[in-house]
Amino acid sequence: MTRSEGIEGILLDWDGVLHHWHGDGERAGEEADDLPAGVIAAAAYGTDVYQYAKLGIVTDSRWRDSVAENLAQRFDGRGREAVRVWSADRGRVADGAIDFLAQLRRRYVVALLTDNTDTLVSDLELFGVDTAFDHVFVSAHVGMTKPAPALYRHAATAMSVPPARILVVDDLSVNLPGAHSVGMQGAHFRPGSSLSSFVCEHLAQEESCSFG
Repeated sequence: MTRSEGIEGILLDWDGVLHHWHGDGERAGEEADDLPAGVIAAAAYGTDVYQYAKLGIVTDSRWRDSVAENLAQRFDGRGREAVRVWSADRGRVADGAIDFLAQLRRRYVVALLTDNTDTLVSDLELFGVDTAFDHVFVSAHVGMTKPAPALYRHAATAMSVPPARILVVDDLSVNLPGAHSVGMQGAHFRPGSSLSSFVCEHLAQEESCSFG
């Protein structure tokens, strides 16, 4: 694994990197409305409305309403309680993330870049990480999703860091070509890895990564 030279900025993904879902809300919601396992995810993701919510065309609330409507049509009016329970589950932030971000910011410009709906800001506040970044880029607010090169260029401009000096950390390898296309350095984060150790392996100044 080659360490990245001359890094000045770090662009981190949210879900799958700093934040994790375990499906507890989906399972509890399906049980609450006596629905088959997996139907919430099937109705929620991979749909046009979900894509629109990530682009800010519709709100997160409207997207979830569409999921409830879909389920109600398929399961004799059931589904609204399932969506309410599912929506209440906000996942969890990775252990040590807040301290890790604080230490990174001592040497680097640290930003969050996420494909997410308009609830992301309130989630950051919920977890106490709303002030943990120098910049926050949410697809629903900027109107672009990964891997659009324009999204990465937008982030670099706002961060005032040359793209070649930005390290992008994402759990989806499909997103990294967009970052690479504008000259950024990309690292594919794999589930189960230690985030601090992973990032440190990609930084030339290893002494700046003494966590733990």
